Amino acid sequence: WLAWPPSKLPQRPNTFTALKGNSGLVICVGLNKDGTYVAFDGHCYHMGEPLFDGCGTGDIEDDGSIRCPAHGRRVHSETGACAERGPFAQRTYRTRVRQTAEGVVVDVDVSRPGSFASDAYNGGCPSSVER
Repeated sequence: WLAWPPSKLPQRPNTFTALKGNSGLVICVGLNKDGTYVAFDGHCYHMGEPLFDGCGTGDIEDDGSIRCPAHGRRVHSETGACAERGPFAQRTYRTRVRQTAEGVVVDVDVSRPGSFASDAYNGGCPSSVER
């Protein structure tokens, strides 16, 4: 599991933040409108473009989808499914929330097995998140 520190978590519902791991893998953690957290690969399954803006942030639409800024492809932030590629387009990750002395921490489980189209642009697994 990788811990997302409180200072790096999205502060508003329907937004996400991206962090780069030491291995080069970029993972996004999002806050849904219902208050749950989601995590997914930070580069689009389609052509590897970042799903986030220059500040490392992005938006989650009301239906739970994220839209690639480069080509408009949409994937669901919880399942990674999309109309073009089916259920195995974007790698998503399980999350768990913990309360610490510093505030809420979101842990991301990077051990999800399987093969996803986004793996071509998000190779490897991070051993730690750069803070």
